[in-house]
Amino acid sequence: MSERNEKVLMIPKIKLGIVIDHIPAGEGVKILEIISRYEEMQDVPVTLGLNYDSKKMGRKDLIKMQLEFLSPEIIQHISIVVPGVTIKAIKDYRVYSKVVVQAPKVIKNLLLCKNPNCVTNLESGIETLFHAVDEESNRVRCNFCERIFDRSELKPIIK
Repeated sequence: MSERNEKVLMIPKIKLGIVIDHIPAGEGVKILEIISRYEEMQDVPVTLGLNYDSKKMGRKDLIKMQLEFLSPEIIQHISIVVPGVTIKAIKDYRVYSKVVVQAPKVIKNLLLCKNPNCVTNLESGIETLFHAVDEESNRVRCNFCERIFDRSELKPIIK
């Protein structure tokens, strides 16, 4: 018996949609949680694949969505929670645009400050504002209370 190296398609191709690729294994659920909080995403068919083999990463997750475009706000939320993923737009089963998302240097009104004494938690109507501490780490500084947090410990704000 001869062995064949056939590539098996685990998640079917989509004709029109968005693919989020190169998600570190186990992080796909975090992205799915963000996506599911947005009202415009409630009726969108979504496929989540976990722990696929990847030459580049070893193991990865993958998300496919049947919609024409992803809002900039959702993309920015994804970039904050799981920077470095690839977002591909698909049309007629082919990739027509691709971008690797990076965490922004300034994050306005997308994360809640964890400091209970921060003015953004004490007074209504004040939008949160964080600045990246440096490009290498996942740490951000609150503009108001000046405390430094790892991005992963801050909860996203979903409007």
